Amino acid sequence: GGLHLGKINRYFVERYSFNPDCTVIPSTGDNPSTILALPLKPSDAMVSLGTSTTFLMSTPNYKPDPATHFFNHPTTPGLYMFMLCYKNGGLAREQVRDAINEKVGKDASAGPWANFDKATLETPAMGQKTESDPMKMGLFFPRPEIVPNVRAGQWRFNYNPKDQSLTETDAGWDRPWDEARAIVESQMLSLRLRSRGLTQSPAEGIPPQPRRVYLVGGGSRNRAIAKVAGEILGGYDGVYKLDVGENACALGAAYKAVWAIERQPGQTFEDLIGRRWKEEEFIEKIADGYQKGVFEKYGVAVEGFERMEQQVLQQESSKLGKTDHK
Repeated sequence: GGLHLGKINRYFVERYSFNPDCTVIPSTGDNPSTILALPLKPSDAMVSLGTSTTFLMSTPNYKPDPATHFFNHPTTPGLYMFMLCYKNGGLAREQVRDAINEKVGKDASAGPWANFDKATLETPAMGQKTESDPMKMGLFFPRPEIVPNVRAGQWRFNYNPKDQSLTETDAGWDRPWDEARAIVESQMLSLRLRSRGLTQSPAEGIPPQPRRVYLVGGGSRNRAIAKVAGEILGGYDGVYKLDVGENACALGAAYKAVWAIERQPGQTFEDLIGRRWKEEEFIEKIADGYQKGVFEKYGVAVEGFERMEQQVLQQESSKLGKTDHK
């Protein structure tokens, strides 16, 4: 990714006034450029919490799946870039937020997310007030989703991990209050489900997980979301808010160009950019990552979440089949 392909052609110098000393290097795509916006180490994860949700991770493990994307790492041999893309991100969370505000009333002085955050933090993990209670989990898709590939809709389930029973029901749900935490958990459990097997243990006796989780986009400012992200995804060193301006893609491309032009023979991208990277200017730790017991509890929830997705897909496929035969 850092090869010198030669000087720019004279045509561009004469036609567009490029500097004749301009060096041409291999280009890369927008998502690979985004992962270069900071010197990510292997198993670091970046979660973009915008209107949609994008999950990027640098990993030495190549395990392709129809629901995911794998790229050769744009700068580092032996590493791959793992990517997940979801349609339903910020819009889905906003719908739950608005439903809560409509029901309990909105305090203008506290901001539009105050009630959502309160509900998220006050609701126990997976909605379980006691260990004997079922886990509340759901899918909240105001738009047709890519992962899993399913129509727009909402589905709520109760999952009992002891006997692995899964029941589609609203029973026991305090709607929309319980849905604040449930939607954040749903989005993060999907990320954990599809990235497991790609992470490694960061220390002896610690289960496989990202070393760090970096949050970008509008949702990264929400501390309640960050807290749940750390509880579910882990992040041995913690959860960090990454502030690299409005265009991480352009910044990553610029870093790649600097590395290609200025590196010493054999010098890696991570080494050159890492030496110039001023961490304190760009990142802020906003939540704890791995918490023993909590992380493992969500590991149990992932199994139920996977079964829930499969059941919804089977139900929708069956409905589609009946429609086709009419």
